[in-house]
Amino acid sequence: MKARIITLIIAAFVGVGTLGAQNRWALKTNVLHDATASVNLALEWGFAPHWSVEASGSLNWWDLPDGLSLRHAIAQPELRYWFCDRFSGWFVNAHAIGGYAPKVGGLWDFSQYYEKFPNLKNFYLQKAIMLGGGLGFGYDFIISRHWNLELEMGLGYLFCKGDEYSDGVLILKGSKFDYIGPTRLAVTFSYLF
Repeated sequence: MKARIITLIIAAFVGVGTLGAQNRWALKTNVLHDATASVNLALEWGFAPHWSVEASGSLNWWDLPDGLSLRHAIAQPELRYWFCDRFSGWFVNAHAIGGYAPKVGGLWDFSQYYEKFPNLKNFYLQKAIMLGGGLGFGYDFIISRHWNLELEMGLGYLFCKGDEYSDGVLILKGSKFDYIGPTRLAVTFSYLF
């Protein structure tokens, strides 16, 4: 009889330990980054029932047609609070952003230079550094035991510094500008383990 009771107690502790350890990690990819041919990956760790921390990165080293360039290397850590259990339902977050873009073009309006430089039309930033952060929210849909679909949006601030070029001609060295707006937009597939 004592052996059965001891076996039941051990089984209960092992079962509870296994249940608590389930879905502590998620490996993720953002489909919106994938659509721009950016290699991206995130790893999220649920360290408490309602809290998790994520480290994500994105890399794009390719030029696109028509002078458009999305070349970048970005790291974006994030702290999340889950209103239900982690990896399910609504969450809010605080995120930071750090990145480098060797060449970013075709995304901003450089019309201020068109009158001054009428023969130059392909304006872009080179050696741009970005730093910032923001707040966001999202929802995590459970697809199966190991797969989730996540929708997320964040707003925040970015400080950018880079050199402005046009057709290989330096227009302004050390250009600085501030950005306030969306800093995180994600449609993410997660594998939970």
